[in-house]
Amino acid sequence: MNTRKKGVNTTVLFIVIITVIVSYFCIKSQRSGSTFRGGSEQLHQMRRVRLLYHTDHEELLKAGREIFSRGPKDPMNYRFYGPQHIEGFPVPRRIRIPKVIRKLKTHANLINRNGYVVLQMQGGGFDYGVRIYPEGFKGKRYYFTPGKKELLPGLEYYDYKYRDIPQYDKIIDYIIKKGKYPEPNQTDLR
Repeated sequence: MNTRKKGVNTTVLFIVIITVIVSYFCIKSQRSGSTFRGGSEQLHQMRRVRLLYHTDHEELLKAGREIFSRGPKDPMNYRFYGPQHIEGFPVPRRIRIPKVIRKLKTHANLINRNGYVVLQMQGGGFDYGVRIYPEGFKGKRYYFTPGKKELLPGLEYYDYKYRDIPQYDKIIDYIIKKGKYPEPNQTDLR
């Protein structure tokens, strides 16, 4: 009986300590003005810079087309067993992902049923990344995309922020040109 009481007391003490630690960090982040989301946003800004500035877009286009050429010949009738994504199905395991794409550390590498490759950098309602179309693509382009920018013919950048920021295209151009995300108070994006 005494051992059980000791186990319950240890569990309660552990929960109290964890609660105090979490509360401390929450209060500290509120006082310093930083939030957990801000840290996450900085990570995504760095990943956008890596994708838009530090990545060779010609090589990325070639790598995406290589993936598609090794994929199913008829993506509309391909039977993938597993979770489906709104953008398509995951690249089959037998297909080697080229190094330029692996270095991006994408959230998902997908083959769209309409016949193109999607490299998704972030999932959910906050997704961004690139779509890579085969040469001479005449198929249907994805219609839910809130914003997009053509980096090269056949390589298209998309980002959820286009729906929230009216002049987001200027920010993307700034990243491509300067290799950094503009400061929040920066108004001249030339």
